[in-house]
Amino acid sequence: MNIEQTVIKYLRKLPPDKQQEVLDFTQFLNQKMTLPQPDTTLTPEEKIAKWNKFIAKLPQNSANLPDEALHRDTMYEDEY
Repeated sequence: MNIEQTVIKYLRKLPPDKQQEVLDFTQFLNQKMTLPQPDTTLTPEEKIAKWNKFIAKLPQNSANLPDEALHRDTMYEDEY
């Protein structure tokens, strides 16, 4: 029995919620393997353009933090 068959054998014994965890983990591993390697030949200007293109693809309706949430007073408790 090879690794794939063994994994499937054990996967079938798991309840659906645990099977979902296995699926999530395998998708994470697959994504991790397929991440592009940084292109060291890009100029700083090209890197900025590539970053801006990536940022433009992100969802615009995400919950942004208000400025007050980023103040030091809201993150740390000073003890004097």
